[in-house]
Formats: sequence, structure tokens, C-alpha cells
Amino acid sequence: MEQKKFFSLAGLLLAASIVLFFIQYFIVKGLSTEYIFIYPIWKIYFFHFFITLFIFAILYYIGKLIPDYIGFTFMGFILLKMIAAIVFLLPLIKLKDISKIPDFASFFIPYFIYLFFEILLTMKLLKDSETQN
Repeated sequence: MEQKKFFSLAGLLLAASIVLFFIQYFIVKGLSTEYIFIYPIWKIYFFHFFITLFIFAILYYIGKLIPDYIGFTFMGFILLKMIAAIVFLLPLIKLKDISKIPDFASFFIPYFIYLFFEILLTMKLLKDSETQN
């Protein structure tokens, strides 16, 4: 995959992030009268966007150097992403006497959407590396 494709996919990821951000923003705004949200939406999307962009950039780089290791790299980074998610949510986990369900839902729904994006992008990289061999 050439650099032009990488930037077009990164732009697509940014556009999808902006759309998802506003959808979730209005949902959370509507629910904020009933529930208390600790984490602002922008922090959640900042985390997800940059982690996903970083993973994709590394996978792209690995795909150029050693395409046989794209899958292993993806699995390793998904594990690191899970650890980063726990670290990100640690202040929320430590809170007492507050319902954490709204914030966990607000975090993990985009988490799985971005994971789906990562899987699609990884499959594209794997397919591209297969056609080059």
C-alpha cells in the first residue's frame, strides 16, 4: 500500500471519528439529565482515534518491511490497546458510590467500533501484502 492510500485511510478514519463523536455527543447530552458522565466525549474519542491511528501506522510500516508479521503485530497491539484502555479507565474504576455503567458504555461502544475499523484495515493490509507476494 502506498503512502497516498495510507493518508486517505487515515482521513477516512478521521471523518468517521468526527461523525461518531457528534452522534455520541448528542446521545450523551440527551442522557445527561438522567445519568452522570465522568469522562468527556472528546477525551474518549481522542484516545480511540490516536490509538487506532498509531496501530494502523505501525501495521502499515510492518507491512512494508516484513508483511508476514502483520497479523502477529496486530494481535500484540490489540493486547496493548486493552491495557491502555484499563489505564485510561483506572480513575473511573477507583471511584466509589457512583454508577460507572454510563461511562463504561460511553467508552466501550466506540472501543468496539474502532476495533472493527482496525480489523478492517488489518485485513486490507494482509490482502495487499498477499497480492504483492
